Amino acid sequence: MKKIFFFILFFSCGPNSELGNTDFTQHVDSNNLRIFGKEDVSLEFLNKVAQSYGAMFQDNQKIDASMRSKYLSISKNENVYQRVGLEESHEKNERYTDGFPPRPYRHNVTDYIWEMNVGGKDQIGEVIEHLLHTVTTVILNLSYPNDWGYMNSSSRLFLAMQEAVDKGVYDISSYEEMKGDMEAYRKVITQEYAYWLILAEWDYYIIAGKKEVGISGNEEFTLGTPSDIENNLPLGHQLYLDYVEKILSVPDKNLITSLFE
Repeated sequence: MKKIFFFILFFSCGPNSELGNTDFTQHVDSNNLRIFGKEDVSLEFLNKVAQSYGAMFQDNQKIDASMRSKYLSISKNENVYQRVGLEESHEKNERYTDGFPPRPYRHNVTDYIWEMNVGGKDQIGEVIEHLLHTVTTVILNLSYPNDWGYMNSSSRLFLAMQEAVDKGVYDISSYEEMKGDMEAYRKVITQEYAYWLILAEWDYYIIAGKKEVGISGNEEFTLGTPSDIENNLPLGHQLYLDYVEKILSVPDKNLITSLFE
């Protein structure tokens, strides 16, 4: 199978440039995902985010070339993007997240990745979590809406999430206050479920700092290993096998750790 490489491109501009009034002044590209950074984000960190996403696209025997190609084409053709900001700036300015990147990048996005003051497990968790949110809630949703649509209570994603809730594995009680906006509520509970599921299937809870003492997972999602998922959540495990495993590879833990140590 042909190996897919990622490349990085950087640009910067002033407030009177063709980008208009925006402080997304730089970007990198990785596997047809454009990653925009606010002007105070370090280029080094932006490149590390791109490398982390690129690490999810190594070849192995489980990859389905046609499914990966579809995923990459959708990401490019639908102008999917990832936003990156500086956590310290966001804490000081509630309007920090206002504004858009240049057109045509507008609606196919979810969440920010925050560049933190310290590296280590917290930074790894921050990067991997929000990249996976983009993978599942945006790109897989656009690519396979019948199975990954979060507003469809019959989608495989929604049914797998409900399986985890019904078995007491996934605690969604902290999101109750969002029920006034049902679209936002369903988006968040399925987005977080998919993240926890993939993190466990990748056996990433420890290096992402998400494992709690005494259990393989944590208070919100109690199962944190591949065998846990396979043995207890058959719908979730099969969803992972049928889509995620055929499109993405498990990013090398040594590489990810070295990027953010």
